[in-house]
Formats: sequence, structure tokens, C-alpha cells
Amino acid sequence: MTDPFFSDDATDRPAPGGPRPVLGWIAIALAALWVAALLWLARGSFGTMTPLALAQFSAALATVPALAGVIWLAALRSSTAEAQRFGATARAMRGEAVALENTVAVLGTTIEEQRTQMAEQVRLLTALGDAATSRLADIAGTLSAEVQRVDAQTGALAATAGAAHERLDALLAALPRAADETRALTETIDQAGLVAYEHSAGLDAQVAALVARGRDAEAIAGGAAEKLAAYMQRMESTSHTAGARLEAVTSAAAGAVDALLDRTARAIDESRKAIAAQGDAMLAMVSTNQTALDHAARESAEALAERIGLIEVVIERIAARLDAQQGAGRELFDSLDDAILRVDQRFVALHRDGGERTQQLAASVSALHASAEALARAMDAGHASAQHTISTTEHLLVALDAAAREMDETMPEAISRLESRVASTKQVITAAKPELLALVTAAESTHDAIEAVAQVVAEQRQTVESLTSRLHDGLARGRSQADEIGEAMGDASRQIDDLTEQAAPRLVEALLRVRETASAAADHAREAIARVIPEAADALESAGAAALSRAVESGVQGQVRQVAQVAEAAVAATNRAGERLQQQLDAIEATIALIDQRLEEARAAGEENERDSFARRASLLIESLNSASIDLTRTFAPEISDSAWAAYLKGDRGVFTRRAVRLLDGGEQRDVARLYDEDGAFREQVNRYIHDFEAMLRTILAQRDGSPLGVTLLSSDMGKLYVALAQAIERLR
Repeated sequence: MTDPFFSDDATDRPAPGGPRPVLGWIAIALAALWVAALLWLARGSFGTMTPLALAQFSAALATVPALAGVIWLAALRSSTAEAQRFGATARAMRGEAVALENTVAVLGTTIEEQRTQMAEQVRLLTALGDAATSRLADIAGTLSAEVQRVDAQTGALAATAGAAHERLDALLAALPRAADETRALTETIDQAGLVAYEHSAGLDAQVAALVARGRDAEAIAGGAAEKLAAYMQRMESTSHTAGARLEAVTSAAAGAVDALLDRTARAIDESRKAIAAQGDAMLAMVSTNQTALDHAARESAEALAERIGLIEVVIERIAARLDAQQGAGRELFDSLDDAILRVDQRFVALHRDGGERTQQLAASVSALHASAEALARAMDAGHASAQHTISTTEHLLVALDAAAREMDETMPEAISRLESRVASTKQVITAAKPELLALVTAAESTHDAIEAVAQVVAEQRQTVESLTSRLHDGLARGRSQADEIGEAMGDASRQIDDLTEQAAPRLVEALLRVRETASAAADHAREAIARVIPEAADALESAGAAALSRAVESGVQGQVRQVAQVAEAAVAATNRAGERLQQQLDAIEATIALIDQRLEEARAAGEENERDSFARRASLLIESLNSASIDLTRTFAPEISDSAWAAYLKGDRGVFTRRAVRLLDGGEQRDVARLYDEDGAFREQVNRYIHDFEAMLRTILAQRDGSPLGVTLLSSDMGKLYVALAQAIERLR
């Protein structure tokens, strides 16, 4: 929606009529009327005219057209025409300045969007690195927990083996006592047999006497046999009990070992599967993150390159426009110089023509004097002819004197008016030169500012390219580190697989060997318990302890150490990768901080240039408003005092603005609308004043703290004059 307060309708609306076309047609009509009148008056005298009279008639005939042409040329070089040209140039410069400001604003917005996208990418990289670090830490914790579970199961296996060993020790400790009891019983039986044999041999001679004793001996022998049978039964029952206990202990140990082997195999399988799944997930995550990072970095770099290319194209277009404006300014100066040279040449030609005409008049006067002398000499011929000639000569001399006096009176005034017009034209051109030079200076400063912006953009482009190369290097290093981590995880997975493939069969084989050895020992003990119980017990104890210790020490503990070493190596590699990734992120953050600093410096430089440009534009607009105030004051009060001019020349540029405000407040405001509708020159002055004031007000309101300055500007004399004029022409409705 267009704001009615700040639109350009006051300047863009063309005037219905101007003074220059009407003045031109009036001059042409007057010249044609003058020529027609002279030709009509001299219509019957062309045949009788002398050459001198014909020359005078031609001079009189060309006087008015020449004067009309001079007046037309002077009107073409008036202050109004120069003001219009200057206004057109100022509008073009304002348009270019607005386009330049829009381009710089678009450039700043683009750089801010690039910085935001780069910060988002860095944030994503940081989040991905943190997620990878946390996942690696979780994997390391899981691996440590699995190692602890293996240690716990190994401890349980060792405790079970220790309990079996204690039970076997108790059994072996009970076997010597059974052997001692068996030997004692055998010795008792042997001694009883010897005693019986001795008694029977001693009583052979005393059969009769010793029948009772024989019976007693038989009874004693029967009791001894019963005791021996009881001892034998006790021994057999003890042997069976010991065998059963040994079988029970061996079966319990074998079951515990089998259960332990099953739990260990299941735990190792679960650990291997979990580690393999986590390794695969980590590799997939690393590859996915790597692909996403590559794709995002490639897309951001391509988008950044495209936007930088567009910015360079826009800057080149702005530079081309500024060069074109600079060329137009130079052409304007060249045209002004050519016009001044042409005016000087015309004045020289006019002076030369005036001199030639004066010489012709002098020659004519001298010829007339010669004719008079000839007539005076002829007067002696006759009195009558002399009187007639004298009277005729007197009348002719009177006419010539009148013509000479008229020429002497009119020519200097015309020449002086022409010289004054030329001098005023030169003054206007001289007064317009500083403004034109200021415009050229503003254009050059704008061009310098554009070059500075282009240089800053080039530096930012180099910085972005270096950042992009650093980012690619960091991504390459991160990719290599991710590959190293993947390889380390693969190695760890392979080692764990090897561990599970090698350690579990070895452990199972060792435990199976232990179980077989224990079973063989039990069988051998059952078969030869009466013969080689001590040797079998010692052999079983030494073989079981050695096999169990070898299996535990060489199998489980070594593999647990390998698993712990691999886990520590994986954790160390993960920590190193995290540290490297953190270093890369720190480098990226430092680069982003440097880019922010460069952008801040560029923004500060742009604001400084904008302040300087605003000061120059404001000074030019204020000077234009003061100049327009002079024209408005002349419209309301044609008589301007010398004191006002003296104050204006001393530096008080607002004296005419204050006077115009006083005149409008004094009652002239009622006539402003009528003059605006009827007088084209006044309408153009009012439109120019309103346009320049609104342009300066828009420029001030566009600043950061522009509202208080706008209120101050509206309360000043220029603002009061603007409000009065706008209310008078009903612009503020």
C-alpha cells in the first residue's frame, strides 16, 4: 500500500502547462508580425530604395527576430530549466542509491542466512559426535559388564571345582582309615588262626581231656567267624558306601561342570551376538552419519557457491550502473562546457556583427557628408536649387541624427541586457557547479563504498572457501577416524569371535577331560579300591588338580585377559576418536567465531558508510529545501530586503524558510491552493519542496533512532512550511 504522506506524486505529476512553449510561440508571432508590418509599410518603396536604405531596411527587419531568438535562448538557459535538469539527475541518483541500499540489504540477509545454516550444520555435527561418543561409551560399558559376568562365572566354576576337590579330599582321607581297619582285621584273623592251630596241635594228645575245651574253642572260633563275617560285611558296606559317595560326588561335579559349561557357552554366545550386533549397528551408524555429513557439506558448499556467484553478479551490475551514472555526469559537465563555449562564441559573433554594423553606419555617415559637400559645391550653381538642396539636406540630417540617436540609445541597452543575461546565466551555471560536483562526489563515494563492499564480500568468500576446505579436511579426518574406529571395532569383533570360537571349545574340552578323568578315576577306584587305593587316590588328586588348574589358568583366565585388553583398546580408540572429533569441532567453532567477527566488521563498515551517505544526502536535501524556500518566498513577497540576502550569504540558510512560514501564517495560506492550480511555476516549486522534504523524512525515519529526529524535523521551520503547503494543497487528506 502506498503511503500518501511519502509518495512521489508531488514530483511525478506533470504540470499542465509551462512558460517556455508559450513564450516561444509569442516570440515567433511577434517576429512574424514585425516582419509582415515592415514589409507592408515598405511595399511601395522597394523600387526607389537606394542600397543604403535597403541595408537599413534589412537591419531593421532582422532586429526583432534576432532579439526574439536571443530571448528564447536565454529562456532555455534559465534557472528553472537548470533546476529541472538537476532535479532529474537527483531523482536518478536517489533511485540508484535506493537500489544500492536494497542490494546491500539483500547481501546482508544472504550472509546471515549462510551463517545460520553453517551454525546449524555445526550443531548437527556436534550432536552426531556426542551421539557416537555416547554409543561407544555404552558399548564399552556393555563389554565391561560381559567381562565381569565371565569373571563371575569363572569364579563360580572355580568355587564348584574347589568344593568337588574338598569332597574328593574327604573321600581320599577316608580310604586310608578303611585300609587300616582291613589290615587290623586281617592281622586279628591271622593271630586267631595261629592261636587255634597251636591249641589244636597242643591238644592232639589231650583230646579226651580237652573235649570240653575243644567245644569251647569251637564256640570261640564260631564267634570269631561271626565277628570276621561281620567285619567283612562292614568292610563291604563301607566300600559300597565309599563307591556310592564317590559316584555321587563325581556325578554332582560332572553335572555342575556341565551346567557351568552350558551357562558359559550361552553367556559367551550372547556376548558375541550382542557385541556383533552393536558393532554392526555402530558401523551402520558411522556410515550413515558419514554419508549424511558428506551430502550436507556438499549441498551447503554448492548452495554457498551459487549464492556468492549471484552476489558477485549483482555487485557487477551495481558497479556497471555506477559507471554509467558517472559517465552521464561527465557527459553533463561536457555538455555544460560546450554550451558555455557556444554562448561565448555567440557573444563574440554578436559583438563582431555589431562592430561591422557600426562601421557600415560610419561609412554611411561619411558618404552622406561627402554628398552634402557635393551638394554644397553644387549650391553655387543655382540659388533655387541650393535652397531646395539645403532644405532637403537639413531634413535628411535631422532624420539621420534621429536614427543615430535611436541606434545609440537602443543598442547599448540591448547589449547591456544581453550581457546581464549572459552574466546571470554564467552565475547560475557557476552556482550549479558545486551541486553537480557534490553529486559526482557522492557518486564516486558510493562507487568507492561499493568497491569496499565488493572487497569485503571477496574476503568473506575467501574466508568461506577456506572454511569449506577446512570443513572438508575435518570431514575427511573424521571419515578416516570413523574408518579406524570401524576397523578397531571389526578387529575387536573378530577377536571376540575368535575368543568365543577358540576359548569355548577349549574350555569345554578341558572340562570334558576333567569329567572323563574323574569318571575314569572313579571306575579305577571302584575296581582297585582294595589294592591300590592310596596310589589311585594320589594319582586322581594330582591329575584332577593339574587338569583343572591348567584348564582354568590357560583357558578362561587367558581369554578373559584378551577380552579385557581388546575392550581397553577399543575404549582407548574411542576416546582418541572423541578427542580428535572435539578438536575438529573446536576448530570449526573458532572459524565460525572468526566469520562472525568479519561479518560484524563488515556490518560496522556498512553502517559507517550509510551514516556518511545519510549525512551527505541530508545536507543536499536541506540545501535544496532552502533553495526552494527562496522561490516560494519570492512568490508570496517579490520584494526581498537586502538584510535577508546578507544573512543568507553569511550562512543563515533558513532565513527565507522562516519568512515563508510567517507569510503563510499571516493569511497567505488561503491563496496557496489558487496559485497551485493556476500558476505552473508555483506548482512545480511546491511539488519539488514537498518531494525533497518527504525524501529527507523517509531517509531519517529509516534510521535506527529516526522517530525522534522525524518529530524534530517536523517541528522545525522547514517542517512547518511543509505542513502548511501540504494542508493548503490538501495533500494530507
